Amino acid sequence: MSETTLTIFRCRACGEALFPARYRCPRCGAADWKDEAAPSGVIEESTVVRHRVGALGAGDIHLASVRTEAGAIVIARLDVPGRTGEPVLLTIDDAKRVLARPR
Repeated sequence: MSETTLTIFRCRACGEALFPARYRCPRCGAADWKDEAAPSGVIEESTVVRHRVGALGAGDIHLASVRTEAGAIVIARLDVPGRTGEPVLLTIDDAKRVLARPR
């Protein structure tokens, strides 16, 4: 399984950073974007999903809201439980999942 650095999208008109991509900026309505690498961030909130429909015995899934260095907030999957304020590295895997790993 290969991984690539997370890319967020920044509005060229107002500078709003967001993920995932949108047709129009929710802040100013422009439709002109530039890609920006977001290789790391900080955990703002985290949770664990213990029961998933159709995934018997699959184990827990740890998720976190991560504020990227670029400012956009992404929901990322963690290998281990995360703590608020913990710095993480961000990548995207082949299944297009955002992954966060401790720095």
